[in-house]
Amino acid sequence: DDMGYLRPQFDADQGANAVKDAGGIIEMHHGSHTEKVVYINLLANKTLEPNENDQRFIVDGWAADKFGLDVPKFLIAAAATVEMLGGPKNAKIVVPSITPPQIVSALRGRGWKASIVKASTMSSELKRVDPQGILKCVDGRGSDNTQFGGPKMPGGIYAIAHNRGVTTLEGLKDITREVASKGHVPSVHGDHSSDMLGCG
Repeated sequence: DDMGYLRPQFDADQGANAVKDAGGIIEMHHGSHTEKVVYINLLANKTLEPNENDQRFIVDGWAADKFGLDVPKFLIAAAATVEMLGGPKNAKIVVPSITPPQIVSALRGRGWKASIVKASTMSSELKRVDPQGILKCVDGRGSDNTQFGGPKMPGGIYAIAHNRGVTTLEGLKDITREVASKGHVPSVHGDHSSDMLGCG
């Protein structure tokens, strides 16, 4: 709410059903949030996979650009989501070789600790994005779906809807189809709280 985004015109179950009706999937997360760090990955078509035993938030910043989103606005919205979930204000920004000082500055302006991590230091962890992997939420909890090789955005496809101001079920279905047409498996998630809006 503090960023001026519109509220959806549907509830969590309606949103989940719309995503499923349009060909997306619903995953259920389990466990509590215990993430220690937020990885912001800017390396195109690469992602990190979650590990519920060593949780970290994973935000694939390059995916925002792929879906025509304002990347800085998307990253600040992702930071606000992490804050709302009580997550760590500690970011590691994975870059190919250049330093994006504006991202570090924006996060530091929100009271975060942020550092640049060169992709070469994480080569064993960075995986090529798998077309069978779900476009999933950034959180590091366990899931009933193990297709973790897709891009990570807060709340799965809700991140796209949120950043575009889409608040209708038909708009959510259109985004679901768009994500599929761009080679990813669209998803949203719920958790033990039964909130199908997940982290979105």
